[in-house]
Amino acid sequence: MLIHSITQAVRDTPLLELAHIKVPNGNKIYGKCEYANPAGGLKDRTGIYMIEQAQKSGILKENSVIVEATAGNTGLGLALATLHTPYRLILVIPEHFSKQKQSLIRALGAEVINTPQERGIQGALDKADELLSQIPNALSLGQFENGDNPKAHYFHTAREIYSELNGKIDYFIAGAGSGGSFSGIAKYLKEQNPSIKTMLCDPLGSHIGGFGKEDEGVCSHIEGIGNKTTPKTMDSTLVDKVLKISDTEAIEGVKMLSLKEGVLAGISSGACLMAALKLANEVYDSHIVTIFADRLERYIDERGIF
Repeated sequence: MLIHSITQAVRDTPLLELAHIKVPNGNKIYGKCEYANPAGGLKDRTGIYMIEQAQKSGILKENSVIVEATAGNTGLGLALATLHTPYRLILVIPEHFSKQKQSLIRALGAEVINTPQERGIQGALDKADELLSQIPNALSLGQFENGDNPKAHYFHTAREIYSELNGKIDYFIAGAGSGGSFSGIAKYLKEQNPSIKTMLCDPLGSHIGGFGKEDEGVCSHIEGIGNKTTPKTMDSTLVDKVLKISDTEAIEGVKMLSLKEGVLAGISSGACLMAALKLANEVYDSHIVTIFADRLERYIDERGIF
């Protein structure tokens, strides 16, 4: 396929049926390989779609400075989307998040500002607000409240999944940080077939959607999914069930994906695999779809996975 911009390679990622991991009870598990996007993740879609829509609406000007708080992957998507634009991009990232992701963001020309680990993503959001008040022509696309975040997945990711399986889907499982991908995909799938069950893969200690209060005080290191609050982009009414996953389980899932399937996907992908396998122990003869959101090399050294 000949392309004239690397952003044209975003979307239309493979959907992999797991063939070497033992899936019980006659079930089939499919993983949408979002790590195959050019900047290596699901949020390539989000960043590009939000920039496209902001340009169409006239929000962005030639002298605009975009300031965003991110765990890293949305930042990578935005950096890719703004590479050939006049916009300056400043990304605020908690200091303990993947150094590899931060280096990749810089490689695409964006600026990175770190905030203290103990403040988590809220600290990054607060710092972004401070910068927005200080920098002329600064604006935020607000991934945690921007309706174009879930729309990126409603109009593209979800339709790809549904088409690739000819609608033969019984369960969809995904994590949620901003909730954009979960909400956009789940909404579209349920519109096509209300009997599809959409389930949240959620780290221990996360309260997104109001779930998980029973593990108050637990601190998860599964980047990109989980949240202590519920962003506006997360539609909790779409959650049919929550599957809680520990860091240990997520790392086990990462190892299974790489050693059994040759899938070099990140820690949230390992969590989603383990959630899908938990579900597969409870149901029979079903098609279960999940998301492999980003690449393993962003975490492998810092997490000591291998």
